[in-house]
Amino acid sequence: MERTEKMMVRWMCGVSLKNQRERSISTENLRDRLGIDSVTDVVQRGRLRWFGHVERKSKDDWVSACRELEVDGRLGKGRPRKTWMECVVDDMRKVGLKREDAQFRSTRKAGLMGKASNP
Repeated sequence: MERTEKMMVRWMCGVSLKNQRERSISTENLRDRLGIDSVTDVVQRGRLRWFGHVERKSKDDWVSACRELEVDGRLGKGRPRKTWMECVVDDMRKVGLKREDAQFRSTRKAGLMGKASNP
């Protein structure tokens, strides 16, 4: 996904990797020139926004019941697939948010937009 995004950003800016001079221009610089965020950041913000919505639900709601659901069965070889909650925990750690911040929209929104998480 990230590779495709980088190719598309370079294509939109008219920068080719064949040209030696243009090869040194970073994708971050090109993204700044276009005024867009990386697809990873957009997905991360969406995931944290949805987590805040689900976290504010009542405990007897069906969505909250599904979050605690564990499926029985045999595990395959190797590391198990990363769960949605593991991704959310990683995202919260990167942004500097805590689980309790989901209850306060202003704190969560400030953390999602890259501002200080403690107003």
